[in-house]
Order: sequence, then C-alpha cells, then structure tokens
Amino acid sequence: MRVSREIEFKAVHSHHGMMTEPQHGHNYRVVICMEGEPNEEGFVCDFRAVKRIFKNVVLDGVEETSLDLIFEYPTAEVIASWIWHKLTPFFPLYSVEVKEKTNSWAIYYGPGVQYS
Repeated sequence: MRVSREIEFKAVHSHHGMMTEPQHGHNYRVVICMEGEPNEEGFVCDFRAVKRIFKNVVLDGVEETSLDLIFEYPTAEVIASWIWHKLTPFFPLYSVEVKEKTNSWAIYYGPGVQYS
C-alpha cells in the first residue's frame, strides 16, 4: 500500500549555469510517498509523525530562506533527492515529489533506480 503526505514551504532560489534566472520565490509543495504493509492499527505511517519529522529534519533548514545558500544548483530535482536522503532513515519511502508550481515538479524514487 502507498500513502502520501503533502507539506508546503516557502523559499527563494535563483538559477545560474546553462539557465540564468534572478532570485525568485516559490511556495514549494513536497509530497512524501511511503510504501509498506499497514501495521496492526492499520497504518503504513502516522501522518503526524511525517509532518513532525519533516519539520525538524528538513523544514527548519529551508523555510523562508534562500536555497542558494544550501545547494549549488537549487533545482526541484536536487531538492527532491536531498529530502529523500534526509527522510529515508525515518520512513519506508517510495518517492519524494517537489513541486515548484502546479505545472512544474520533480519526483525522486531513490538511489539506484534506473530512469529511462
């Protein structure tokens, strides 16, 4: 079974390199998808735990800040991979999706997954 929890945060970033764009803000939406068998109480994962751990492990470092200070290239792809690595010790992750806008997002399925 797969279950997901969506969490939002605000941050700014810019683009440099092949694509150059001045610093601008996003209301990022992160979808954390977990996969597993429900436990004896019927949960794959407690959504409150996801929110609490996301806040402590991820959000406190990125909320209302410049992602340029954390990442060399603060793309949705890089952020999704980073969040995966931060959360994988805590949850049976299936994917991490980072949406910059309603029509722009990246989905990371973990290391070792072959993309075609």
